Amino acid sequence: MKKIYLIVTISIISFLFVASCSILPGTGSNQLIGTTWKLISFAGNKPLEGKDMTAEFDAREIRGSASCNSYFGTYNLKGDQISFSELGWTEMACMDPEGIMEQEQTIMKMLSESSSFSIQGDSLQITTSAGELLIFQQLTGID
Repeated sequence: MKKIYLIVTISIISFLFVASCSILPGTGSNQLIGTTWKLISFAGNKPLEGKDMTAEFDAREIRGSASCNSYFGTYNLKGDQISFSELGWTEMACMDPEGIMEQEQTIMKMLSESSSFSIQGDSLQITTSAGELLIFQQLTGID
């Protein structure tokens, strides 16, 4: 009888441990929770020097710098599929460097057209419905 109680107790503890891991940042079904990323490539282009685009993920929200303006929105995951909605951003006009506003518009359009994602090591790749890639590098600590 004691053997059965021990097996049941171990099973319950194991289940609770595994279940608790799914709510920790960056674990379980949502590996994005609590992570921050810096864009290193969009549609094969490198971002303009000194104008970083970042993405910070919470449980259901994304926010960051779009290069000039700050942006925010929600995201939804289903397996390796990702979609962004309710995207909004501030409306500052930046003129330096040349092309910064065009870069920002392109990046935000691509983000709104996202269809899938993958994480490999410290790299996040988001693919648009047109097959274009947004490639991010994970930020750790203070950069």
